[in-house]
Amino acid sequence: MLINRLKNRLKFQIEQLLLRGAHSRLLFITLLVGIVAIGGGLLVQATDSPFDGNKTAIWWAFLRLTDPGYLGDDEGVTRRVISTVLTVLGYVLFMGSLVAIMTQWLNQKIRNFESGLTPIVRRNHILILGWTNRTPAIVEELMYSEERVRRFLDRLGVRGLHVVILSEDVSLERTMELRSALGALWDARKITFRSGIPLRIEHLERVDFRNASVIILPGADFAYGSADESDTFVVKTVLSIANQQGTRRNQPLPLLVTELFDSSKIFMVQKAYQGVLEILATDVFISRCMAQNIRHPGLSHLFHEILSHRQGNSIYIHTSESFAGVRFWDLARACPKAILIGVVRPHRERFLPILNPSKDLILESGDRLVFLSETYQDCEIPKDFSSKQSPPQPESTAPQRAQIQIDRKRRILILGWSHKVAPLIDELDDYLLEQFEISTLSRKPIVDREIGLVQQGIDLDRVTVSHYDGDLTSLSDLETAHPSSYDNVVMLGNDWLETQEKSDARTITGHLVVKNILEGYVPGPRILVDLMDANNIGLFQDENTEVLVTPVMASHVLAQVALRPELNAVYTELFGAGGAEICFRSVRDYNIADQRIRFGTLKEIAADRGEITLGVRLRNSSIELNPAQDKTYVLQEQDDLIVLVQEDAA
Repeated sequence: MLINRLKNRLKFQIEQLLLRGAHSRLLFITLLVGIVAIGGGLLVQATDSPFDGNKTAIWWAFLRLTDPGYLGDDEGVTRRVISTVLTVLGYVLFMGSLVAIMTQWLNQKIRNFESGLTPIVRRNHILILGWTNRTPAIVEELMYSEERVRRFLDRLGVRGLHVVILSEDVSLERTMELRSALGALWDARKITFRSGIPLRIEHLERVDFRNASVIILPGADFAYGSADESDTFVVKTVLSIANQQGTRRNQPLPLLVTELFDSSKIFMVQKAYQGVLEILATDVFISRCMAQNIRHPGLSHLFHEILSHRQGNSIYIHTSESFAGVRFWDLARACPKAILIGVVRPHRERFLPILNPSKDLILESGDRLVFLSETYQDCEIPKDFSSKQSPPQPESTAPQRAQIQIDRKRRILILGWSHKVAPLIDELDDYLLEQFEISTLSRKPIVDREIGLVQQGIDLDRVTVSHYDGDLTSLSDLETAHPSSYDNVVMLGNDWLETQEKSDARTITGHLVVKNILEGYVPGPRILVDLMDANNIGLFQDENTEVLVTPVMASHVLAQVALRPELNAVYTELFGAGGAEICFRSVRDYNIADQRIRFGTLKEIAADRGEITLGVRLRNSSIELNPAQDKTYVLQEQDDLIVLVQEDAA
C-alpha cells in the first residue's frame, strides 16, 4: 500500500513537472540523459576499465547517447553492447524526445498566434470591436470604398488601410468566413484578427485601441440575444473604453462609430463618451427606409445603390472654402457629372444637413457640399466656373416648392413581430398629410404587443393599429388576415430566433404562403421583405416584391460614417419624415410625355419647381441615377422622375 502511494506520488510530481511547459519537459529529458550517461559510464568502467577515470567514462557514454557515429570505434564485446544500448537510448531520449518537445512547443506557439493573443502595436488603424452579422459587410464596404478610404488615410498621414477585428472567437474558420465574404477583396496584409471581448482592458490594449483612428462598435441582431441585450453590450463597451482612457487625459479618445437599436439610449452613450461620437439609431434608420419604401414602392433598389460602393452612385461630401458667398443653385448648375443635393453646415459640435435648400441659400465658410455621383472626382467643380451670382427671383414670382401630398388612407399588414415594429409605426405616424391603418399578425401574444407599443411611448395621431394572432408560415392564419385587402404587406425578420439563417428560412416560407394566397389578385399589394442575409435575395424575383437586407444597409452606413462622419447627418435627414426626401414623380406632372428631352433639361424643369432631379425610372422598372447631362429620353406617361423634394411632415 505504501509502495503504491509512493509510486502514485512520483507519477503526480512528474505530471506536474511536464505540464508546466516546454522548458520543464526539456529539464526532465536533460535529467534522464544525465542519469543514463552517468549509469552507462560507470557500468563500462566497472566491467572493462578502459578509461583512466569515471569522468572520462561518463563523457564516453554521453557521446554515444548524442551521436551514433561513435558506435564503430568501440572494441570488445562488453563495450560494444553497452555502446549499442546507449546509442538506442540516445535515439529515444535525446533525439526523439527533443524533436517531440520542440515540435509540440512550436505547434502551441503557432496556435497561440492563430488565436490572436499577441498584442499589436499600430497607429491609425480601423478597429472593429466584435464579430456580428454586421462585421463582414463593414469590412467589405471599407475595402470597396477605395477613394473614400484614400482620402481618410491622407487626412491621417497614413500610407495604407489596416483593419483590426477584436473577436471572441478567432479561428481558421472565422478567417475563412471573412475571406469568403470578401472574395477578390481579401488581403491578409490589411486585416488582423485578435481574440478577446471589448469589456476587458487587457483585450482592448491587445488591439491598441488608444491609437486607432476610428473605432467601429457594431450591434447585432442575433449575436447577443435580443436587441435590448445588444444595446446593453454596446453601452457597457463604451463605458469600458471611456473609463480606461481616463488614466491618459492628454490623449484624446478616437472617433467612435456605433449603433443602438433603441434610440432612447443614445443620451447614455453620449454622456459616457467624451470623444467624437457618431451613433446610428438602427431601428429608426431601418424604419425610415421601410416607411419611405411603403409610400414610394421601388425605392429599395435606389437605397441599395446609394448605400453601397459596389456599383452606381453614392453620396459624397466635398469640402471647399472657395465657394463661400456663392448661391447654392448657381453652383448646382456647374457640376456636369455629379448632382449637388445640399450642404452640411457645422453647427456647434454637430453637423446641420441642408438638403434641397431654398433658392436663396448662400454658401458659408465651412460648408461641406453633398453630391450624388459615381466617383469623388466627378464632384470637382470645373476650374472655369464663374462665381458671379445670377439675380435671385423675387419671392412673389418664385415657383412653389413641390410637396408630397397623399391624402388617402393606406392599409398595411405587418407579418411577424420584432423590435422594428414600434419605430416603424411611430415613423409612419410622423407623416402629417397621410393616414395609415396597420394590422399585425404574429405568434407573440396580442397583450404583449400592445404593452410593447405602450412601453415604447408610441402616441398615435394618424395611425390605427389592430392585431391578429397567427403564424406567418400558416396558410389558414394568413387567410384570416385577408392580405389581398391591403395596399402593402411588410414581412419582418424574427429577432427571437437564434440565427439569421433560421430567421430568413421563416421569412422565405412565409413569402411563399403569401404569394400563394395572392395568386390571381392583380396587381395585388406590394410586398416588402426584411431580409437578414444578402445571399437569399435571389429567392425573391417577382416584380411585386422588394427586399431590404437591413443588416447590410446598417453595416454600410457604419463603415461610411467611420470614414466621413458628416454622412450620418445626411442620412438622418434624407431618410426621415420631414425635410428632404427622395420620391418618384410621374412624367404627367411635368407635361413632358412623348417629348425628346435631355436629362440636363429635366434637371432645369424640376429646379423651377424647387426639386432636384436625381434620375429616371422607366416603365420597365429600371432605375437610372445621375445619367449623363446630354442623355436623351422620350418619356412616356408610365415613366417617373426620381426627385429630391421637401416633404411637408413633422
